[in-house]
Amino acid sequence: MAKNGYRVIDSDLHWIEPGDLYDTYIDPRFKERAPRMGRTADGRPVRMMEGQAIPPWTADPGVNKVNQPLNEKTEPYLARARRSKYDPPSYLEAMEIEGIDIAIMFRTLASMFISGDDTEPDFAAALARGFNDWAADFCKTDPARFKGTAIVSQHDPEEAAREARRAVEELGMIGVALLPMPIAGKHVHDPEFDVLWAELERLNVPACFHGTSGAMSHDYIQARMVGHPAYRTLSHAASFTLELMLAAGSMILGGVLQRFPNLRVAFLEGNCSWAPWWLYRLDDQWEKFGPGEPIKLDATPSEFFARQCYVSVDPDETLIYHVVEEMGDDNIVFSTDFPHPDGAYPHAVDNFLAMERITSQTKRKVLWDNCLRLYALEAPVPAG
Repeated sequence: MAKNGYRVIDSDLHWIEPGDLYDTYIDPRFKERAPRMGRTADGRPVRMMEGQAIPPWTADPGVNKVNQPLNEKTEPYLARARRSKYDPPSYLEAMEIEGIDIAIMFRTLASMFISGDDTEPDFAAALARGFNDWAADFCKTDPARFKGTAIVSQHDPEEAAREARRAVEELGMIGVALLPMPIAGKHVHDPEFDVLWAELERLNVPACFHGTSGAMSHDYIQARMVGHPAYRTLSHAASFTLELMLAAGSMILGGVLQRFPNLRVAFLEGNCSWAPWWLYRLDDQWEKFGPGEPIKLDATPSEFFARQCYVSVDPDETLIYHVVEEMGDDNIVFSTDFPHPDGAYPHAVDNFLAMERITSQTKRKVLWDNCLRLYALEAPVPAG
């Protein structure tokens, strides 16, 4: 399948995990504690784990009222997937409509469940393993078009490395999705995470930083916005992008990319327009303060980013032309965010192709070539 002559890989398309996932896919020791469907005080269905609604804002009638107009607007487009409980055929149908050849699949809720600072490492690891097993079975329904990414618990980097190895070597996953904020006080630049970066480098799969609208971490940017009069709007606008910027700073200035020069890193679902300014700022500040820092880097932050990092563009992010002008088009991949209601389905690819300020060559690279490199995929024959 080619959309107007363009082959398309979606770098970041989302599962909506079923409410009964952990009825089957979890170590029996943790089954009673695992997330399941419940109801709020006013009767609305929510995901619950150990008495806590996840994400926490789903228990807030005010926030859900804010979501309602967007849900109603997208209902005509997403009704098929919702009715089918987001089963594989509904995704394949949506991909045909949108013009997507290959979908790189990411979690929606599963990372929220393992984002609590106080969650026991063994429990978090069991939740990650259960999700990965379910995700691998989903991808088996059409392995040519569904490519999965695994999650790992960031509470225990040693366990994260073990699960990454299992997920790639045994389950066929092609990337590992990570939360960008600190979890349990652990930052991604901390030396104890080197075991994970070494394993991902050896496995030749990328570390994919991706925010969430419902992390439980006390360090998450959204936590400071609770009670704000426009909480949903401000927290959603800020958290996805700002957390990626900070994670990029940690991976570069923390020396991770220098220590692991073959590690590929993606920063997804937070726009790409921030990258030129943030890299300018990091370069500028490194030039001024870097000589006095205890860590020594053998390249500038922008050079590390160009060598090892990728960032995703939204389908209607017209500022991509500025990104391409400032830093080229080798490090940008395309994301639809289907089936989240703030995505652009079923016009995501059309919107991107309609952008007049970027060339057809850039569009081909962003829609296909760059994603092949990021996920180390050989150029497959497009389905259909």
